[in-house]
Amino acid sequence: MGRWLREYSLMLKWQMLSNKPMLPLYLVVEALVAVGFVVGIGYLIPDINSQSAMYLITGAPVLILLMIGLVMVPQMVSLARKAGTFDYIWSLPVPRSCFLAADTTVWIVITVPGVILALLIGSWHYSFSLNVSPFVVPVFLLVTLTGISIGYAMSHAVPKPELTMLVSQVLVFFILIFSPIHYPIEQLPGWLASTHRVLPFTYMADLMRGYLTGKPPVDAGLAFAVVGTWCVLASGITFFAVKRRR
Repeated sequence: MGRWLREYSLMLKWQMLSNKPMLPLYLVVEALVAVGFVVGIGYLIPDINSQSAMYLITGAPVLILLMIGLVMVPQMVSLARKAGTFDYIWSLPVPRSCFLAADTTVWIVITVPGVILALLIGSWHYSFSLNVSPFVVPVFLLVTLTGISIGYAMSHAVPKPELTMLVSQVLVFFILIFSPIHYPIEQLPGWLASTHRVLPFTYMADLMRGYLTGKPPVDAGLAFAVVGTWCVLASGITFFAVKRRR
């Protein structure tokens, strides 16, 4: 374990230095997207009441985290696969899990400023008071890890990088329009609501919303179980795909 942690710290340092020229750009773009979304989507709703503001503000972090995990991660991994970067990375004398853990850490760091800014700007813009619970931290980590893990699973398990990027774009469109992140699940048709009962996105939003407003969801245990299961499954697919790749 001690050796793995040392190698993880080295890979993390290597990742930070490798992405040093782009990290400020990632942070700025992610922050602009976060603020632009939480404010801009409000223009679609003429009269925003307290409930609509709550769904909009508390759903923004989930959407931001999913955009990172399901768009940026697959795109970066796909580009790296096409450039042959992983051929070099896998040849290094360190466990491949160290690189995955280090890369995940970098993505988590990138998401934090945008999420905080979206919450602050959103609550101020819509005059909505948040009641943040300490449990929002593990919820944030779980949602982030699940999104990134799904992105990794698609990136490494799908044979062609071009197909990965296409799938990620379609998936994000589905999440943005047809997932009850910014509105109650009751507004969906019955069959689509039933579909979301087995997908993690609704539960991610429920957990984030509950622990940002001080009103944890009644089915918090179920929500943690579903999101956690998706995280474990996606991580397992990623690990298997990476381990078998030469």
